[in-house]
Amino acid sequence: MKRPQRYLFTIMTVLVAVYLFLTRLPGIASLVLLGALVLFVIGAVIWGRDLLIARRHSKKKNYQKAQERYERFEKKALRARWSRAAVVLYPNIYSFDGVAVTRNYIAQDLVKQKDFDRAVVWLRAALQHDPLYPVPYVNLSVIAASRGDSNTAKREMTKAVQLGFDPAAANRLLQRALNERENSGNGSVS
Repeated sequence: MKRPQRYLFTIMTVLVAVYLFLTRLPGIASLVLLGALVLFVIGAVIWGRDLLIARRHSKKKNYQKAQERYERFEKKALRARWSRAAVVLYPNIYSFDGVAVTRNYIAQDLVKQKDFDRAVVWLRAALQHDPLYPVPYVNLSVIAASRGDSNTAKREMTKAVQLGFDPAAANRLLQRALNERENSGNGSVS
């Protein structure tokens, strides 16, 4: 079983277990436990507000403010020993590592701005923190395709698929990136 399937199984198991546990407890005990879970989520949201605000800035294409917030969250996640418990902030079947996910978000914003060199640095940093995270490989593939390097693009996308990224989605993303490069008039794709 690849990691994304394992993580999805883990997420679903936890949700079902919490549901079953809450429905089997006496009324007041289940309310207390539900209250504790809600307080935990609220605490995680308050602690990780920089990540949530950064994602909102990214959606509004205010990339400079987004990057500042992402970097603040990254520093906070690097310092916190319990940052893995904040996984509720970035539900992701590919990685439970908030630092790697944040670095990938920063790189995605840089790709949107066509700042490929800095994006590659952030993607490599994400992979350094979580080498089994397939999404940075997808982004590295898109960057390579945008630069006209189809061999590297295919190699990076193959690595992403080997790590559990959806093969059909990988193929669509790679084809789109290669077609955009070809249609941009920057020459042929090698």
